[in-house]
Formats: sequence, C-alpha cells, structure tokens
Amino acid sequence: MVEIENLLGGLLEHLGGVPEPRQSAKVDYPLDEILFLTISAVVSGCSGWDEVVDFGEDKLEWLRGFRPFSNGIPSHDTMNRVMSLINPTAFEQMFVLWVNQSIALVEGTHISIDGKKLRGSAAKLEQQTARAEGGRSAVHLVEAWCNDLSLCLSIRQVNEKTNEIKAIPLILNDLELSGCVVSIDAIGCQKEIVKEIVSREADYVIGLKDNQPTLAAGVAEAFQTHADKCTGKQYGAETGVDHGRIEERICRVLCAEVLPEWVAKEDWAGLKTIIQIQSERIIMASGTVETDTRYYISSLSEQAKPIADYVRGHWGIENRLHYALDVFWGEDASRKKIDAAAVNFGIVLRIAHNLVKTHPDKISIRRKQKKADRSDYYREQILRLRNVTQNMQ
Repeated sequence: MVEIENLLGGLLEHLGGVPEPRQSAKVDYPLDEILFLTISAVVSGCSGWDEVVDFGEDKLEWLRGFRPFSNGIPSHDTMNRVMSLINPTAFEQMFVLWVNQSIALVEGTHISIDGKKLRGSAAKLEQQTARAEGGRSAVHLVEAWCNDLSLCLSIRQVNEKTNEIKAIPLILNDLELSGCVVSIDAIGCQKEIVKEIVSREADYVIGLKDNQPTLAAGVAEAFQTHADKCTGKQYGAETGVDHGRIEERICRVLCAEVLPEWVAKEDWAGLKTIIQIQSERIIMASGTVETDTRYYISSLSEQAKPIADYVRGHWGIENRLHYALDVFWGEDASRKKIDAAAVNFGIVLRIAHNLVKTHPDKISIRRKQKKADRSDYYREQILRLRNVTQNMQ
C-alpha cells in the first residue's frame, strides 16, 4: 500500500500527456486547460457543461495559478465538442498510468472487476432500435476497483455487456497483480481469463452460472454428493441486518478434486476450490423470506472465511463506486451523447471520485464537494496540488 501523500500526484502532468484531437492552428483553449477546468469543477460539485463554465468564470484567477488560460474560459459548446473528440483509449491509458504510478499492492489485496452501463448516454428509443435502423447501445464501461485503497484502478469502454469478456484481459494487463485476489462475476468465468490471472501470479474468485453449463452442473452435483465434507475449515456463516433486512449467508467450500470425472478440471488453470453461498433474507417490513444459492470457482485453498470475505467484498465495486457515481456524481442522469463525450466524462468522474474518496477527511463525498466549491485551499488538497494532511480545513 502507499501513503496518501504519494497517491494520485502529478495529475496536471498526466493531463498534458493526453493527445490533442484538434489541429494545432485552430486551438484557442489547450486540452490540458479544458481537462483541468473540468476536473476542478467536477470535484467541486458541477455536472453539466454550463456549470463547468460558470465555475471557470468564477475561479479564473485561481485556475491561472496553475495554467495560463490566456483566452479565458471556453463556451459550454466548445467544452462539449472538445470532450467528445478526445480519443477514449488514450484517455483511459492516461487514467491507468496516473492511478497506478506509485501503487505497490500487497499480497492478498482484493481487486474487483465489473461493468457499468451509462444509461443516459443513449436515448431509450435508440437502445430499443436495431442498429441497422439507426439504433445504438448505451456506453458500457468495465472497471477494476480496489476496496482497500478506495480506488478505481482501470477502466475500459465496451460496446455491449457481452463484450466485457474482451475487456477483462485488457484490464488485467493494466495492473500489477502478483499476490492479489481478483474477483469477477459469472461473465468472467472463461478459461482464458482464468489462465491469464494465474499466469500473472494472482488468485481468483469467479462467479459461476449457466454460461458454463458443464462446470456449473458439476459443481452443483459435487455439493449434493459431498455435502458431508463441508466441515471444519470448510464452513463459515455470517449474519447481518442492513436496509431493513436480516440476512444470513453460509459459505461452504470443497476441494475441486471432488468434481465429477466428466468435468475437465484441468481446463481451468489453478482451480483448487468450488464454493457454495446460500443466503436467506428476511424483509423486516413484510416478513417475506427470500432464499438464494450461488456458486463460485477459486484458486484459493479451502478456507471458508477469507473466501466468503472476497465474495462479499466483490460488491464494493457496486456499493462504493457505481452507486456513488450515480448518487453523488450524477452519472446515470447525465445526457452527454455526442461521439465520445459520455465515456470521456465517465473517466473524468472516476478521476474525481478517486481524488475525493482518498482525501483523508472523514466526511461524506457531498460535504467534500461543497468544501471544494467554497475553499480554493481545500480544492487544491483534493486535486493533490498541495499537501493533503497538513492544515486541513
């Protein structure tokens, strides 16, 4: 792990490395100025281009303390046009280099990989219309999240949810995974993905569903046949009360050797254990009881408690990243649709979320946004333009 002072530094320099998409002779507002303005405004609670421009006009003298802004602040139309022209792949790579520049993940660090649809990036009618008739899908992003550091580590754009399979190896290649544990939902249950994780000297916990019917049937049969072997170190239980629900989760773990002979275990690199999670949820308001059984495969040994923690911790990417992006940063409500504007602004939001979440103030994201809006000093701390652990306001 790293100290907060060494985390996420040098943002301005990294922004300067994003390729300029316009002809140099026609550039009145340099790209690094537009990106710096946008990120500064977003960490201060702005979302639409009008709000970003308002922020820039109000804070022009402050902005000029870090970049020239010789021609002042661009119009909201210019902001939208330029952000739509940036090469998303180059912007993604800048993001990965910036986040991971000083991180050395310790053994056992949990990295979750999951996708998120930007629902407002295409109109509902467009999403329901065939592409041959002018329809298009909403932008879909695949991300790697580290709960331990509260950081989004990598991001890739895909056209459809099913294309997550192609993006996951690219994300794995972005990261130094040695000694880490990677968790993915069932869409990532692919032999090549498992092989890639193991080749990177990492472990995995991956959901299992009917997209792998032979393996799924074999795992279910193994738990029916060898239930008596789920004892001692292979058993764990967890009970919790949350959001008006009482939930009990039981984690059972078996050695992969008990899988039926008709399952080609050798095709799944590093496979050591199969996992069953049974949950019973009671809705306190109605008394309704809901039950669910889920299966996973893993390269970890037969220890139920740490495996259960990784399964539970995987949802940190939903609760601490995706939920926050929609509630505090308004991602689902955003209607940026032109060219690459949606995905590029999505990257801006993840830059902002990383900066705000890792600031050591023990207050909510909303309060940090408001403090950054009021205080130039505090905003500089958020942006790592000054020390974030001294003289905190």
